[in-house]
Amino acid sequence: MSLLFGQLGLVLVLLLLLAIYGDAVMAEDRTGVAADDPEMIATINNARMTVKQFFDAFMNPKKGQTSFLLKVAFVSGDQTEHIWLADLDFSGPKPRGVVANEPQIKGVRFKQTVDFDPAHVTDWMYVDNGRLVGGYTTRLLRERMPPDERKQLDARVPYRF
Repeated sequence: MSLLFGQLGLVLVLLLLLAIYGDAVMAEDRTGVAADDPEMIATINNARMTVKQFFDAFMNPKKGQTSFLLKVAFVSGDQTEHIWLADLDFSGPKPRGVVANEPQIKGVRFKQTVDFDPAHVTDWMYVDNGRLVGGYTTRLLRERMPPDERKQLDARVPYRF
């Protein structure tokens, strides 16, 4: 019971921090998205405004809901990269996750467990019975792809958009 309360309390703190500091992180990342890209800024803001939906499902997943990930901005020098984290853990003093994609930024490796700053969350996602929920930045980047690249992405991912 105390672990659940501790996780729930941390989730509430995360939501509060996102509301207060959420606009602080936006810089060009390895996808070549500019820091001032208005569509991406709006997409990240939308993800942040709806992150409660993620935490509601994460804390009490329904049958068929899997693959809970948060996208977090990591900064190294003048580089920022938005990285998906899986295997999320909110039981300790800092939230943690496992790097779920191959990062380009120095100091972060694929499958590495990392602490993260909740104010740097820029997106969220989970899969509900094979369908992507959230993944706002992924959807935007997908929309911007040429049709042949989009088709390749759709064939590669384990969910439907």
